[in-house]
Amino acid sequence: MNSLTDSFLTILFESFTESIEVSALVLLIMLLVELFNISTISNYFNKIHGKPILEILLSCALGAVPGCAGGFILVTMYSRNMLSLAALCAGMTATFGDEAIFLFTQNPKIAILLTTTLFILGVAIGITLHIISPQKYSIKSNLSDDICLNHYNENLTLKDKIVHFAKEHLWNHIIKEHALKIFLYIFLTLLTVGFLNLSVDIDSLLQNNSTALWLALLLAVSIGIMPISGPHLVFVVLFLQGSIPFSILLANSISQNGHAGIPLVEHSKNTFFIIKIITAIFGFLVGSIGLLVV
Repeated sequence: MNSLTDSFLTILFESFTESIEVSALVLLIMLLVELFNISTISNYFNKIHGKPILEILLSCALGAVPGCAGGFILVTMYSRNMLSLAALCAGMTATFGDEAIFLFTQNPKIAILLTTTLFILGVAIGITLHIISPQKYSIKSNLSDDICLNHYNENLTLKDKIVHFAKEHLWNHIIKEHALKIFLYIFLTLLTVGFLNLSVDIDSLLQNNSTALWLALLLAVSIGIMPISGPHLVFVVLFLQGSIPFSILLANSISQNGHAGIPLVEHSKNTFFIIKIITAIFGFLVGSIGLLVV
C-alpha cells in the first residue's frame, strides 16, 4: 500500500514540476510569436486575392505558425471574403493548435517533421478542393476583424506600442487567456498518462494489438473534431513516450485545428462542419495508410 501511495505521489510531483517547466517554455514561444508583427497580413491577402495557389501557400504558412494565431487570422480573412474555402481548409489542415508549441519544446525535430508534413498535405488538399470547387469565398459576416491581429495605429509612439503590446498581447491574450489553461492541459494530461501507465501497460496494449491501434486512430480523429486545444495533447504525449506511431499523431493533427474552430463556428457553422468532415476523413485516410504501411 505504501509503495502504491509513493508511486502516486511521485507521479503527482513529477507531473506538476514538469508542467511548470513546459508551460514556461510554451508561454515564452507564444510571446515570441506575438512579438512577430503580423499587422501587414491583410495587405498580403489583398495582393494575392484571386490567386488560388498563392492563397493556399500563404494559408498553409500561417497554419504552420505554432499556436492559435495563424488559424485565427485565416478565419478573419475568410470572414472578410478575402480567402477561399479551399485555402481556409488547407490552412486548417496545416495547423494543430497549441499542441505544436508543446511539441516544439519537447522534440523540435519531430515538431518540424510534423509541421512540414502538415504543410505539404495542406497544400495538396487545398489544390484538390480548388480544382473540384474553384473560387468559393465566404459571405462577409459580423465576425470581429481583430482576431489575433496586431492592428494598432502606426502613428503611435514606441512607448505607446510597447504599452499596447504588454496590455493586449502579453497580459490579456497570453497570460489571462492561455497561461492557466496551458498549465492545466499539460498537468492533467501528464497526470492521466502517468496514472494509466501505472495501472495499464499502454505500450504492450497498443503495440501488440492491431485492433487497439485502429481504435486509437478512430479516437484520435474523432477527438480532433473538437474545436479546442487540450484533449489532443494526449496523443502528443503518447507519441513522445513511444506508445503510438507517428501516423496516429498525424491523423489527429490533420483533423484538429486548435481553438481556431471556435471563431469559425461563430462565423459559419456550415463552413465549420464542411472543413471538419473533410479534415476528419482525410486524417483517417492518411492515418490508415500509415498503419497499413508500417
